[in-house]
Amino acid sequence: MEANINNIIKERRSIYPREYSGKLLDDSIIQTLLENANYAPNHKSNYPWRFIIIKGNSLNSWIQKAADIYKEQTPAEKFKQEKMDKTLNYQQQVSHAIAIVCHRETESSTIAIEDHCAVAAAVQNMYLSLHQYPNAGGYWSTGLGTYSKPMHDFLGLGENDLLMGYFVLGHVEQKRTEGMRKKIDHFVSSLNL
Repeated sequence: MEANINNIIKERRSIYPREYSGKLLDDSIIQTLLENANYAPNHKSNYPWRFIIIKGNSLNSWIQKAADIYKEQTPAEKFKQEKMDKTLNYQQQVSHAIAIVCHRETESSTIAIEDHCAVAAAVQNMYLSLHQYPNAGGYWSTGLGTYSKPMHDFLGLGENDLLMGYFVLGHVEQKRTEGMRKKIDHFVSSLNL
């Protein structure tokens, strides 16, 4: 079937590390995703997104840091070894990760929520860009220490930076495209004055 924008949107799926083969994606794929992210709408053309590519030895260090944060910040009664093991297994599964950061200037004339929405639109562009790569999958994670100060410091983020998660990527043998969605009627109404 010929790809068109409607199919690309409807076939977009979050593909998780448990589905990754462990093979590395070519860096050119990551570059294309980031270039397409840069075309997202953003108020006053302020480009509020910042992306940090995490790969190779840095990827292993980042995963270890996420596991350490989970262990250090989780009360003993809530700690789950399976979650720790799942995180550490990313070292064998994940090819690349991209830290998703919203950067706001101190004297920004834009509204924070507009910048957050712009960053989300940039991530959606990355998601949709994966369509052209039958063996590349990804998902937006807000785990892995996203909201912790130790991870903020680990990534070298400044006081005007908000870590919004990671776009976690890997090679897949067979990418899912089918999905279940509620009908649009559940979410749309008309204003009747």
